[in-house]
Amino acid sequence: MRSVIASLLFLIVIVTIPLYAQEPPMPRATIVAVEGERSWPVPINGQAVGFVLMEPEQHVEIAARLGNGGGHAYLDAYLTKRIGPGTSEADEIARTSFDLDYPHEGWTTLFADLDLEKGIYWLIIAKPRERAFSSLNWFVASPKQFRASCGGVGYLGTKSYTFFGDAAEYIPASKFEKKYEAAYGFQFEVTAARNTQDDCSSTFVRGFSE
Repeated sequence: MRSVIASLLFLIVIVTIPLYAQEPPMPRATIVAVEGERSWPVPINGQAVGFVLMEPEQHVEIAARLGNGGGHAYLDAYLTKRIGPGTSEADEIARTSFDLDYPHEGWTTLFADLDLEKGIYWLIIAKPRERAFSSLNWFVASPKQFRASCGGVGYLGTKSYTFFGDAAEYIPASKFEKKYEAAYGFQFEVTAARNTQDDCSSTFVRGFSE
């Protein structure tokens, strides 16, 4: 009798495991992305783009279109809740550092599998302070266009610093300034897992001022 029960349990396990293994992944949706008809690389020292989530998002991935102009393209990337003087590691969600291969011109995933609450976020990409040179480029697109999810999103625009003296020891605390409103936008994309794949490419992306 015990051998019969054991055989039945073995069969149940064998039948059940493939069913779990074959469960399809949750579809992904674009939360916000900056696009355009034309694009070209722009050398940067420190650049930030800001956005506002109107609702929590799960399994978030953040990518940017980056390039290596030749040699080493060292970069530090941060996701924070604020930028500028007074910002600390307590405001940090994630960070990463690496050197882009050469040649490289394409979309680069910076962060993955993040669960984000609604609120303000800044994506910062910068040359590391300890590196004398980095051939890092961030692609811009023109005319600037947005693609957003049905949930809505706020766009805070871009801020940057140019001079080494404006860079803080902790990069997100640097003196970022909104120098001008350009017709082009630095290309980045935020995606998340959604139960249904929505298509809201014409959704209005609200601008916010600080």
